[in-house]
Amino acid sequence: MKRKEIKDTIATVGAASFTVKGSITLLNQKTGEGIDVDMPSTLAIVRGTLAWVDTLLEDGAQREKTTGECMQKLLSYVGTSIASSLSDDEK
Repeated sequence: MKRKEIKDTIATVGAASFTVKGSITLLNQKTGEGIDVDMPSTLAIVRGTLAWVDTLLEDGAQREKTTGECMQKLLSYVGTSIASSLSDDEK
């Protein structure tokens, strides 16, 4: 994929994730144990990750000096996405 195609895909998936509601159950194949996952919250994490990847593409995918810096940026984008979703829910 070319950079433009990736950025277009990120935008499409990010926009579509706002319309998915409900929950899903994830099953552990080994134990059979399941957990319910709230889709809007899960997709907020996905949107944050996509936003972070988008910034990497804009920066030419330059590597961070440390893994800590990389994680800090990722968590910042994910946190912003979750906060935005929460504020949208309150409106």
